[in-house]
Amino acid sequence: MTHSPTITKNPFILVITRMPFLPVIARNPSLPVIARNEMTKQSHQLKSIILLSGGLDSIVSAAIAKEKTTPLFALTFDYGQRAAKMEIQASKKTCKALKIRHMVIKLPFFAEFKKLLMLQTREEVNIEKFNKLKDVWVPNRNGLFINIAACYAEYYGADLIITGFNREEAVQFPDNRPQFIAATNHALMFSTLTKVKVRSFVSEYTKKQIYKLGLKYNAPMRYIYSCYLGEQKMCGKCASCRRLKKAMECNESSHCVNY
Repeated sequence: MTHSPTITKNPFILVITRMPFLPVIARNPSLPVIARNEMTKQSHQLKSIILLSGGLDSIVSAAIAKEKTTPLFALTFDYGQRAAKMEIQASKKTCKALKIRHMVIKLPFFAEFKKLLMLQTREEVNIEKFNKLKDVWVPNRNGLFINIAACYAEYYGADLIITGFNREEAVQFPDNRPQFIAATNHALMFSTLTKVKVRSFVSEYTKKQIYKLGLKYNAPMRYIYSCYLGEQKMCGKCASCRRLKKAMECNESSHCVNY
């Protein structure tokens, strides 16, 4: 049995309800149908869809994608994570600064996964809990995000799905590694008729190097929100905040001061 997604009154927010398999993505009438370009395109002619969380990697990747591709829009996912509100806010501001259309996709079926620390929004937790992989891992999150983006990419004629996968986080997170990108692209050759591809402009870089790239590409890093906790101010103590602070200190920068 399949379930169709529910679309809210806001034309830029889609709600995907509980379902056993990859959700069916409804066509958004507010977005134009974009004809597929020829496969022999230069890099700057490639059309892209950006996965944007509002963190360092995705904001810098969005700025690079703006210069190297033609972004159709950016997608931010609300799967009930603690930082959903702040991530959406940061992503909206980023898209406004870069003049990229922004969409939010809600995935409420994640609420079933009640044991996940990242989704326990009403409970207070020790910040030290957000330092281990098992505590911040959300099952197949990146895989799902990419597949949803691939639905949009194929329908609207985008060539690339832009992610912020990077070398530093690949040490801990297997779904940030080049092998994951390669395996995903292999699968997309069969699951999309247009052979959509995943690309990360920062896959070979550390956070320190990504921050430098952000300065080079004039990324709106003042809007970065990297904290797992989701409070108005970033805690500065969870693993994600510490990685950002280290990158800033290495670059002797206070460009992002939302602590």
